[in-house]
Parts: sequence; structure tokens; C-alpha cells
Amino acid sequence: MKYKAKHRVEGNTILDDIRCVLTSKPIVIILLVSAAIRVMIQFFLLPNSPSALGPDEGTYASLAKYVSQGLPVEEFPVYGPVLYNSCRSITLPSAFLIKLGLAELTAVRAISSVYGITSTLLLALCFIAYLRLRNKAVKILSSTFSNRFIFMLGLFAFLPSNFVWSTIGLRESGSQFWLLASFYLLLKLLNSTGIDSLKLTALSAIALTLAYGARPQTALIFSVVSLFFSTAMLLKLRKPTLVIVFILATLAGHAFTTTPTNPALPTNPALPTNPTIPTSPTKFDVAKFFQSPSSVLSSALRNLETKRNLNTLGAKSALPISNCSSSSGEIANLVKCTLFELPNRLFSFLFRPLNFFDQGSTTLTLAALENLVWLTLIPLSIWLSLRRRKSYVDRFIDLSLISFVVVFASSAALYEGNIGTAFRHKSTILWPIVFIIMISSSFMPKLRRKIIPAT
Repeated sequence: MKYKAKHRVEGNTILDDIRCVLTSKPIVIILLVSAAIRVMIQFFLLPNSPSALGPDEGTYASLAKYVSQGLPVEEFPVYGPVLYNSCRSITLPSAFLIKLGLAELTAVRAISSVYGITSTLLLALCFIAYLRLRNKAVKILSSTFSNRFIFMLGLFAFLPSNFVWSTIGLRESGSQFWLLASFYLLLKLLNSTGIDSLKLTALSAIALTLAYGARPQTALIFSVVSLFFSTAMLLKLRKPTLVIVFILATLAGHAFTTTPTNPALPTNPALPTNPTIPTSPTKFDVAKFFQSPSSVLSSALRNLETKRNLNTLGAKSALPISNCSSSSGEIANLVKCTLFELPNRLFSFLFRPLNFFDQGSTTLTLAALENLVWLTLIPLSIWLSLRRRKSYVDRFIDLSLISFVVVFASSAALYEGNIGTAFRHKSTILWPIVFIIMISSSFMPKLRRKIIPAT
């Protein structure tokens, strides 16, 4: 009997990618275990009141119930439309579940868990899309996914903080899901032509717009950083659709998070309030910036400092109060003071709490143990990114993701006033760090040819 070797190459559609991922038993096991643990936590561990790990979920639940009843969000207590505009992608599906009969707290937790589970699937899909982009032959075999890849995917799925924030009713998992969806569709867009390119352009813009509806600040940073590199690489990649995606999504995202615009009316004391939830970011006035850039920059830095100092109030793990604004009214001194504080605040955002340094509660101790993982992941991702040989596409992906991590971490470091919220928001940069490690040469699978009997 004669044998011939050939690759069994799948199509390049989204459904083909999903089929390929789901042929891997380890990935399916990760998804099923993740779902099972979340169900057990939902029914047996979480209280019927907002969890101490995320008391904000009570406010999100109340907002979802408010929306499900058809009440005007302009009248929602304390924040009016502000909170609704910045978490629509979580509130609307939660409100739908409430209409089906679920309790409001259960609804927001269920949506958070669904986003968390599917984010793991999306990360695997991003890996498949990258393989296809690099002209790798992807077969319906588990060997497509190396043991190192499976380990990293499991780490992403079950890293304690990321798992917790995507189980209780917060918006971290929603923001992560829509950014991953946007990134996956952008990878598909890089490998498409013709009518498929137009379809993926529209889908990418929609996904990124919905990312604005989960956490506008994060989506804006991702859009601006990616727009910069997609414009810089436009001649090499010859993909003007990338630039179109980020421009469309930024405009649509702005509209998606600014309506309705009516100010909040008198509050309803029957609903809970939570002063720990920040207000929406101040809108950037482009015209005013060109008229007086120093004034706009000075106002932005002072606004960040004010919010950072407010974030320390009542916090058990508060960071030092900043006094840059009071030191001098000159913009040069204000910038100098802010930059001087940035390294310490950036280190605190990325790596604190630390063992033997930040003590006082069991939560801080557990968070410090997890930070040993972060102390490995962040340097490793940077080292692997610089180490491997890069094509123009690789350079675009690496620079975009690393820059997103750096810009987001620096911005968050200047905003966060306590270690607790900083630790929670740090989950935003987990997926780009893990993905950079996944696509490094030492983690890529060695695909073997499958021997198929000749007919």
C-alpha cells in the first residue's frame, strides 16, 4: 500500500477557527472546568448580597434592574447616565436576563462569567488566526496546540484575580472579552481580501465599539495606540482598512458612551449607592487643546491627581497622597512632578502588593503570592518579544500590544490611589502579555505531516 503525506488544512472562516480550537481536548477541558467552577461558586460560595471582593457589583446589578424596568437612566441614583454609558455592554444583556426572571445580582454575575469563559476561547482563536496569518498549516489535530500553549491558556483562564473578576458582577470581563474579540477580528482582517475584508472591517469596528461600552478609557487607549501603529505600517501592510476600523470605532464608541446626555435628576434613596465607582472620564476637547495645549494638559494632570487622591479615601491599602498640584502652578513643574512620581506608581500598579512588604490581611497576602506570577510574566513577555525575529506583521502586533500594556499601565498608575483597585484593573493587560508569550518561537507548535493512505 502506498502512502502520501499531505496537510489537512482547514478553511479560513471564523467557524473553521472555532472547529479547529474545539478539536483540542485540553482546550475543551479548560472551558468546561472553568464553567463548572463558576457555576459552583455562583450557587454555593457567593452571597446573595454584593461580595466583599467586589462591592461595586451591587451598583451594576441595581442599574441592570433599573434598565430592565424601562426606567430612564437619567434618573438613576448618584450617577445618572454616567455609569450606564460606560458599562452598556454589561448592563443591557444583564437587563435581558432580569426580564427572563433572574435576580439582578445573579444576572450580572452570569453575564460576567459568560464573558470570562468565552474570553478564554477567544484567546485560543487569536492564536489560530495568528497561525493562519503566518501561513501555518492548521490541522484538526490537538498537536496544533503545544503543551506550553495549553499551559499559558490555562494560566490565563485560572489566574486567581482574572478568574474572580470574571465571575462576580464587575465589568472587567466584559472589557476583556470585547477587546479580545476586536483583536481576533483584526488578525482575521490582516489575512483577508475582497468582500471578506469589508465584512471583517465592519465586524471589527462593531466589536471595538462594544468595548467602549464596557470600559471607555481602556478601549480608547487600545484604539489610539493601534491607530498609531496601523498608520505607521500602512505602506508596508497595505491594509488601509485597519485605519478605517480604529477611526470608525473611536467615533462610534464616543457616541455609544455619551447618550443619553441629560444630567442626573434627584436620586432615589431606595437604590444602593456606591461612592467607589469612578465617574466617566472628562471628554477631550480637541479644539481647546489646539488653542491652549498647556492649559488642557495642566487640567488633565490635576484631574488625574484629584481622582487618585479621592481613590485613597477609606482604602486599607492606600498609596501615598500626591501633592504635585499644590507644589507649583507652572505646567512644567507639574509635568516634572508627575513624571517623577510615575516610576514608583507604575511599579506599585504592576507588582504590589509584595510579600513581607504589604501585609495586614489574607487578601493582600494572596494577592502578593499571585504577583510572583506577574513578576515572571511581564519581563518574560518583553524579553520574548525583543528576542524573536520579526516580520512586518509581527512587528505591528508586538509593538501594538506592548505599547498598549505600557500606556494603559502608566495611565492607570497615575489614576489609581490604592493597591486594591490597581490589582483589579491590572487584569486588563493579562491577555496581551499572555498572547505575546504564546506566539514566541519557543512556544509555537511544531506541526507534523499526517500520513494518509493513498486511494
